[in-house]
Amino acid sequence: MLSIEGIERLIEPVVAQLGLVMHGIELEKEGRDLVLRIVVDRAEKANASDGITVDELAHASDEIGALLDLENPIESRYRLTLESPGIERDLQTWRHFKYAVGEKVRIVTRGEEAAVYEGELVSANDDNRCIEVNTKDGRVEIDATQIKSARTVFEWEIGEKRKF
Repeated sequence: MLSIEGIERLIEPVVAQLGLVMHGIELEKEGRDLVLRIVVDRAEKANASDGITVDELAHASDEIGALLDLENPIESRYRLTLESPGIERDLQTWRHFKYAVGEKVRIVTRGEEAAVYEGELVSANDDNRCIEVNTKDGRVEIDATQIKSARTVFEWEIGEKRKF
């Protein structure tokens, strides 16, 4: 059986070919079932509300499922589930931060100078692993090691019609 990292490497080219980005992958026992959960979204979005559609998830599930059936990286029986990360989501990996650039975020820091910052995530710098957030009080640079929690925040416009 391949490791979860091996499965991720196996399916990553298919995900990219479909114009998607992988947010996470996990293999967990749920009751009696073994579930391979893959979280994907569109690689390119005009705005935060342009998430992946149900039809795109179904197509991606078919493509990834066919590859997994062919390669058989999991020896036991399992259920494949593809999900959207959601319009508001936790930012847990550096890849999540890089993907969220341009979106509104809420960052909670740790330590003696713990604080909460809310605003637009304007950069995720690979060189020094710092993020920059434009808050109402100005731009703030935050070292990734000081982040206690982070998530995207979506504000519905008054009168905006929700698409479900």
